[in-house]
Amino acid sequence: MQPMDVQTDDRAPAQLEQQRAEQTAAPLSGGEPGPPGDVPPGLTRRSNRVLAAVALATASISAIALARYTGVVGRGGLADVVRAGAATVFVFALAGFGPTRLLLPEGLRRFELLWVLPVGAVAVALELAVLSYARVPFDVAVAIVLAAGAALAVLGWRRDPGLRSARSAAAGAASWRTLLVPLYIALLIAMIALLPMFRSGFATVIGNGSDAHLAVGTAMFLQEHHPGAVAIEEPVDHVPLVWRSKPPIYLAFGAVAKVAGMQPYAVIATLSAVLLALAALGFWLLARELLGAGAWAAAAVMALIGLNRMALFTAMHPYFNQIWGFMAMPFAIVLAWHVVRRATLGGWVLLGSFLGLLAFAYPLALPISLLSIAVFVAFDRRRRGLRLVALPRLRSRRDLLWVVPLLALLLSVPVKGVFEKAGSVLHLLNHGGSLANWGGDLPGFIPERYFLGLGDAELTAAIALALLIIGLVLGLLRAPRDVGWGLAVVLVFGILAALFFRPRDYGWYFHFKALAFVAPIAVAVAAVGLARFKWPWVSAVALIALIGAARTSAADEIGKTFDQLPKSLLELRSVEARLPPDASLRLDMPADGRMLWAGILLAGQPLCSQKPVMETSYPHVAVSRAADYVLVDDDWRKPFDAVGGPVMTLERYQVFRLKPGLPGGERCSQRMVQNVKRLQ
Repeated sequence: MQPMDVQTDDRAPAQLEQQRAEQTAAPLSGGEPGPPGDVPPGLTRRSNRVLAAVALATASISAIALARYTGVVGRGGLADVVRAGAATVFVFALAGFGPTRLLLPEGLRRFELLWVLPVGAVAVALELAVLSYARVPFDVAVAIVLAAGAALAVLGWRRDPGLRSARSAAAGAASWRTLLVPLYIALLIAMIALLPMFRSGFATVIGNGSDAHLAVGTAMFLQEHHPGAVAIEEPVDHVPLVWRSKPPIYLAFGAVAKVAGMQPYAVIATLSAVLLALAALGFWLLARELLGAGAWAAAAVMALIGLNRMALFTAMHPYFNQIWGFMAMPFAIVLAWHVVRRATLGGWVLLGSFLGLLAFAYPLALPISLLSIAVFVAFDRRRRGLRLVALPRLRSRRDLLWVVPLLALLLSVPVKGVFEKAGSVLHLLNHGGSLANWGGDLPGFIPERYFLGLGDAELTAAIALALLIIGLVLGLLRAPRDVGWGLAVVLVFGILAALFFRPRDYGWYFHFKALAFVAPIAVAVAAVGLARFKWPWVSAVALIALIGAARTSAADEIGKTFDQLPKSLLELRSVEARLPPDASLRLDMPADGRMLWAGILLAGQPLCSQKPVMETSYPHVAVSRAADYVLVDDDWRKPFDAVGGPVMTLERYQVFRLKPGLPGGERCSQRMVQNVKRLQ
């Protein structure tokens, strides 16, 4: 990692980028963000635009081919995706434009348009959380957030009219052509993540992530109740104890579903796909702002992140809490680097907001951003001749005006949940307890190559891995010294975490989480490094090879991802309407995801099962043999304690009456049984 001159540290990011490009003569990494620097040597601006058009057309054709390869036929579900996606963009854009225009540091404003949606996602989540904990009704809270977003947007526009990509914008602002490339790639990434749903032909929940039923149920609960309430009539009785820090993201989820006029189950896949696309935009900014990549290298980074097998896995299955944290991470790192070097109040507010959302959504990923921030701060303090560590102290009694409210905030319910989650992990690691309860729904360890976007073909994976290692070394060595060390520390942390958990029984959960966040950073750095070869054709071949390997691996993951909430399960909603009020219903079906979803879809009836889903942290239906009716899966025979023929026949299920007076008495209930009653 090359040392950096003290004067260079104080220059604007655009100047730093230009200087790095001139020093390394990187043909595909660009330099100045404006048109001249984004044109590789040997190309005119016109030929560069033609090449860009050809590349985007090729990407579009490749996405269509991927859809055909994975079995997508027709346009089923597209209308619902457009509806849910438009609602997501509307809510996030309305809430994000004002804060972005008013708070984003000037040094980051050249790509201002790319910040609007992620800032809006953070703003919606945090603002709704404040209002919801203040007991403001959900619909009123959503109206307040949207109205406040509109007011801030007007204020921001009046204070600084126009868009940064307009011809009248300040020097150094990106052109529309520059911004449309990552935005279009983001659209392709979102559509690729939705291919399993398009294959199903309707809007539903896809993947195998068993948290999905609880995510949908929590969003439904928060649409009607404040986070601390208990309501047994709801599919989820209350916000799960292990998710005490999570209400902000589920409030945002509920808001998008409300604006779309759709049920949360029909929105979650689209929202997750949008969050993945926003995460890819964050890595595009990380490549441009921190690593000095030009348009082509940054586009390659974005493609590699969007096609990364485990990033798609996280979005498609969906690991909803994790995809929110993954979205926030790159933006937090970019903001941290800029704010540490050129502090502004707006920058600190935005950084705190992204870190706050990251902590609420996925506390276990917070150390990744904090490690890089700590390195950035250390380099900055050393540059200014200060001690590396300075203990905070009150300068005057006036500081109590913000210290006391801050302490009160730290004791609030959502922040308390962050500390509880982190504390439970630290207690586990310090005392060497069993990881059996932390295995999650993963069956075992995921191969490390998957996290790098590589597949099962040994020769292809070996070549791609060699390219990644070469690119990673070049990318770190040629990055600014603070950036190189900041990202290197994060990579070392991820590698050590993976090595620590790999040999341990049930360690696959932490192994997966550590690499899912850290490996994409390594891929991004490697792609920028490969773009810095002296010969442009070598860089082009290397990046195309990596993207091809990632696409093949992504196709394999998409090909085996299907809907977990099929139409046969959704049909259970009609059972509740046809049963007598308060009629109890026993569920005779496998104790797997089907029973979990049945508990959500039939929440209006007292439910029970002889063998519910019990070996998890999820709430389950009551244990009872006696009930008024029994719902039987077609894989099972008619129970011997059923009376007569079926009273209801569905595509996959039948409903029978049960004999009265069965042993044990009836214990069916709308109240779910909680397996986790306190955090260890």
